[in-house]
Amino acid sequence: MSFLAAIAFDPTIRGILVVIVAVTALFGSVYLIVATNTGIRNGLLIALAALTGWTMSLGIFWTIYGIGMVGKSPSWMTLEFNFDRQAQAVTEQVATLPAPDKLPDAVDFLAAYEEENPSVRAEIEKTEGEGFQPDSLTEVVTLVPRLKERLDPDLGGWRILPESDSRRGEAVASTDAALVENQIFGSNTSGSSYTVHDVFFYGGKAHAEPETIPGSRNLLQKAWNRIVTTVQLKNPTEYAAVTLQRNVSVTVAPGEAPPPAQVDDSAGVMTVVLQRNLGNKRLIPALFALFSGVLFAVFCSMLHTRDSRAMAARANWDPKAS
Repeated sequence: MSFLAAIAFDPTIRGILVVIVAVTALFGSVYLIVATNTGIRNGLLIALAALTGWTMSLGIFWTIYGIGMVGKSPSWMTLEFNFDRQAQAVTEQVATLPAPDKLPDAVDFLAAYEEENPSVRAEIEKTEGEGFQPDSLTEVVTLVPRLKERLDPDLGGWRILPESDSRRGEAVASTDAALVENQIFGSNTSGSSYTVHDVFFYGGKAHAEPETIPGSRNLLQKAWNRIVTTVQLKNPTEYAAVTLQRNVSVTVAPGEAPPPAQVDDSAGVMTVVLQRNLGNKRLIPALFALFSGVLFAVFCSMLHTRDSRAMAARANWDPKAS
C-alpha cells in the first residue's frame, strides 16, 4: 500500500510508469501479433523496423516545425551595461554607434521633415492628438517610416527599430529581465524604475530585414529575398543596443495610484548591449531523426538479408532429394 501511495503521490514516478506501460502496449502488442505470423526473430525485426521508421518520420516533422523534443530556443544574452557612452564599450561593434548626445533630437528631426512635407503634421495629429511632440527617435520612425531611411545611414551600420518591429519587444523584454536580475537600479529595480528610449540593431541577414515602408517591395523582390536568405546558411552575429534612462523616484501613499513615470533628466542615458543566441531548437529533433533513421536502415538491412537467405534456400531446395 505504501508503494502504491508513493506512485499516486509523486507525479514523476506516475508519469514514468505511464510512459513505460504505453510504450510496452504500443510496441508489445504489435510485436505479439506479428510474431505469431512470422516467428519470434522475424517478428521482432519487423516491429523494430516499423517503430524506428515511425520515430524517424516523427523526428523529421519535429525538425521542420520546431516542435516536440526541441532544444534551446533563440534568446538575447546580455553582454554589458554601459552606464556612460563616453567610456570605452566592451563590445567592439558598439563603438560605431553614435552616443545618445550625438544623435539628432527627436523633436527637431521630425520638425525638419514637416517643413518639407506640411501634410505630415495633420496625419500625425489624427492619431496622436493635437500638439504631439515625440519623446524618442523610435516614436518618430514609427509614425513616419520614411525617416528611418534617413536616420539609418548615420548610425554606423546599426539600424533603429520601430515599435512595430517584433525584435524590439524581444530585446526590451530581455533587458528588463537582466536589469531586475542584476538589480542595476537597486534592490527594488522593476520596469517602472526606468524608461526605454531607443533600440538599435546590428548584423543579421541583410535580405531578411523587414520592409522600412510597408508595401515598398513587389512580389518578385520578396521572393528573391526569401531565396537568398534560405541559401545563406551562415547567420551573421546579431546585436541589439537598448538605450534607457532612470525615472524619478516617487513615494506613493498606501491605496493611491502611482503617478505617470517621469524621466530623471539628471541621470545619464544607459546602453544595454545584447547578443542574439540562436540556440539549438532543431538540433535535438534532427539528431533524433538521424539516429532513428540509422536504426531503421540497420533493421531493414537485416530483414533484407534474412529474406535473401530464405529465397536462396528455397531456390536451391530439391524436393526429390528429400
